[in-house]
Amino acid sequence: MKMVQKQKKTPMTQIKSLLLSLFSTKVSGKKKLMVGAIVLYIISPIDFIPDFIPLAGYADDVILPILLIIANKLLSDNSGLETNKPIKEAEKVQ
Repeated sequence: MKMVQKQKKTPMTQIKSLLLSLFSTKVSGKKKLMVGAIVLYIISPIDFIPDFIPLAGYADDVILPILLIIANKLLSDNSGLETNKPIKEAEKVQ
């Protein structure tokens, strides 16, 4: 009997899925731009608000998981009637 393993949703696998969705032809250009900007901000070592500013600097870091959720929601809204599956591989362009 073959058992299906549940895929772990770590932040790195989610970011990988978001990056692969940028090359999908099913996603509109506006959503690609928004998701690309979110992914760049997440992986960027530079903060918009430095951490030495009290409270505001750390609020900047709290926003990162929220941005990851927003990016996933943007791409899941595009799926329409299809099942919501993460993108694992790049699709072939004919």
